[in-house]
Amino acid sequence: MMYYTHLAFGLLVSLISINFFDINNQIMFILIAVLFSIFPDIDERKSKIGKKYKSASTIINFIFGHRGFFHTIFVPLILFLGFNYINNEFGIAVLVGYFSHLFMDALTKHGISPLAPLVNRKINGPFKTNSLLEKVLFLVIVLLILYLLLLYS
Repeated sequence: MMYYTHLAFGLLVSLISINFFDINNQIMFILIAVLFSIFPDIDERKSKIGKKYKSASTIINFIFGHRGFFHTIFVPLILFLGFNYINNEFGIAVLVGYFSHLFMDALTKHGISPLAPLVNRKINGPFKTNSLLEKVLFLVIVLLILYLLLLYS
């Protein structure tokens, strides 16, 4: 998926999560979740976040490749433990954002292997990255975000 689809879906899921988890610091929760909705693509040097942090992206890509270890469930769980130690809501925000990214990438034809290297079974879906179908999905997500914002106001 493109970064803007990840950002939009991260925002949508964070808005839903605020009520579900009864979040107090809502703005910080949303910011962290949205940031971590694009973070896994640090393993791709040509991604928005990869271009911003070129050195880290190059090293991570060299060691793990794109959609390797950083696209498994293990990284968000490790990050959750660290952020949860600082603040429970921050830990949940990391999980929400990171898992939103993994979910969306699992919907692409390229897919992900969420349990690699323990289980190398790939999960993939019908979406081609940057296709018309993804753009339609993005539009639906934006409409859902607007609906939730109107509902919550």
